Amino acid sequence: MKKKFFLPLISLFLISCSNGATSEIKIEVKEDVNILEGIKLDYDNAIFDDFSNGVNSSYWDIANHAWGNGNGGCVPENVHYTDDGILFLQGNGKYYSDGDIKGVGDVKDGRYTGAALISKFSAKPGRYEVKMKPLPRQGACTAFWTFAYQFTDELENKNHEIDIELPGGSQTGIPTFENILNTNYQTETKKQSQDTPLKNIFDENVYLNDGSFHTFGFDWYTDPELIVYYVDNKICAISDSFVPNLESKLWLGVWFPVSTTFVGTANFEKDIMEVDYVKYIPFLDQPYTPFTPSISEVATLDKFPNQSESLLVSNLISNGTFEYYNSDKENKGWTFSKYIDENQDTDLISNISTNEGFEDSKCGFIKDGGIIQQDIDSVYSSFKYNFSFEGKGKGNVTLSYLGNSTIDKISQDVFSINNTSFEHFEKQITIPEGTKSIRILIDTENGSSFYIDNISMIK
Repeated sequence: MKKKFFLPLISLFLISCSNGATSEIKIEVKEDVNILEGIKLDYDNAIFDDFSNGVNSSYWDIANHAWGNGNGGCVPENVHYTDDGILFLQGNGKYYSDGDIKGVGDVKDGRYTGAALISKFSAKPGRYEVKMKPLPRQGACTAFWTFAYQFTDELENKNHEIDIELPGGSQTGIPTFENILNTNYQTETKKQSQDTPLKNIFDENVYLNDGSFHTFGFDWYTDPELIVYYVDNKICAISDSFVPNLESKLWLGVWFPVSTTFVGTANFEKDIMEVDYVKYIPFLDQPYTPFTPSISEVATLDKFPNQSESLLVSNLISNGTFEYYNSDKENKGWTFSKYIDENQDTDLISNISTNEGFEDSKCGFIKDGGIIQQDIDSVYSSFKYNFSFEGKGKGNVTLSYLGNSTIDKISQDVFSINNTSFEHFEKQITIPEGTKSIRILIDTENGSSFYIDNISMIK
């Protein structure tokens, strides 16, 4: 089987519905997306949902199950909406510790739980579009997809699926919001997957987790067999291989794959994807195979969100208050270490103090060459953040802006502290060109000690 990963230009012959004439249709990536000539739209059965009244139970089910292993599944408690009609789906990462969410997969403590809506309406050939902000961290897969799974007597069951997934980068092993992944399947092995750098489409750097809404979609044709993927009205991928034909369901959500090579590692507490609207317009006269997909566990109506909420404002710093901690320091956000020439035990010079923090709370504590550090992924050029913390004693807080690796240091901001009581430090930071991640390093020299608390980085 020959895989096609990118089609810069595709020429097709389309039979006109009106007179049977044959005309050559050329479609090219980077062009504005348009419905193919001769295709009729079924506006009578179109769906448009802007979530102005919450989650419409006549349109959607809410997933309450897991697929794969090593995650907590998708649960209704992570589904929310605002009073101005923004659906937001929460994803809880490796450092989630609130305890109010419970998983339905292998992981039961709320970590690695996401959320998903599943259409009650049938998904057939047509135009599919969502305006959304993806969850902006690695380790969580933001996705918009059609899906139907049919058991057969053949060597492989049918797995008809069309996916838009973020972050991209899985084909290079470097997850990034500079790419978008588009994949369509007929079975689990018969697929075409295209991992497209957005710079190839827009001729400039584009970061899909920049905090702005972006429009994602695909046009699904079966005559001719063709899928046209687009982002912000520009064609980003074209597929004429392994095009599904089974009647399906439409899914929308965020989930946590076990493979870190797919979308990275979820080194965060919690964050959200935001959805402005979902649109589906069926195509008339496009053949498909009737099928009723089976759906696993879904939430009962009493689990649907019944009142609006304010958007979750996420702190990119995990455990910035140092309030959760255990003796083995696993899954707590921070790395505690020391400089190589320091002979004292690490726990004595780099640790969490239980009552020396701001207003007698827990805090980070270092002395005599101790180090506390944390890395934040998917931070790109020109992003703006408010960085703040409370500090006491003598020490340094360094923000290192890193490029393609942890040794590729582009620049840094250093806060040098020398005081006897807690003071508040705050700075508006703009991420320099070429940055991919940030390393926060807190250190002090021999003979000095430093306490730090309430570390925050908010977009």
